[in-house]
Amino acid sequence: MLSHFDAAPMAELQVGVWRHAAEKNQEQVFMDFYLILNGQYRLPPLPAGTAALSLLQAQRAFAEAADHADEEQALPFLQKSFSIMAETTGAPFDPTILARLELFTWSLARDRSKERQLTAAITEKLALLHGGAARDYQAAATNFAHAARLKAGKNWSAALEAEIIAWQKLRLSLDSRSSEPLDQLPVLPSAGSSRSSQL
Repeated sequence: MLSHFDAAPMAELQVGVWRHAAEKNQEQVFMDFYLILNGQYRLPPLPAGTAALSLLQAQRAFAEAADHADEEQALPFLQKSFSIMAETTGAPFDPTILARLELFTWSLARDRSKERQLTAAITEKLALLHGGAARDYQAAATNFAHAARLKAGKNWSAALEAEIIAWQKLRLSLDSRSSEPLDQLPVLPSAGSSRSSQL
């Protein structure tokens, strides 16, 4: 399941993706993605490798984009990777919506004037990935947004600190939700929710 992760190693890998991409070290970017998918999310080696390659292609397409229209070229690769994740883990998210949210957060992270929009998009993404309401993930999303800004600015050490806090807060949110009685857990929004209208 996508809730099986360790905060500190996950944070190091997430920051590593963007640091190694900035260094144009594509092999290491692939390995970072693979270790996230296989080592943290526990996907089997073959689907983890295929999804990691798609994420690498998405990251490269996004990095080379000259404008928002070009950024859309990353979308098919994101959709493929999230489809593999959904099929392999049985997670009930819509890969198409999640891919658009992921791309949206990448784009927002580049624009410091859209801090609140970035946090809101991340809360929606986390709710789609893990279930529940967006408000359940507000604390973690705030730190993820801060970390995203720092990664975009290549402030790697500060980004790592923010990422660790964000993943720790996400772990607390998930642990809190898993301890609730099943009849009190919020219902996961359907794929046709208003989430897609924000993109």
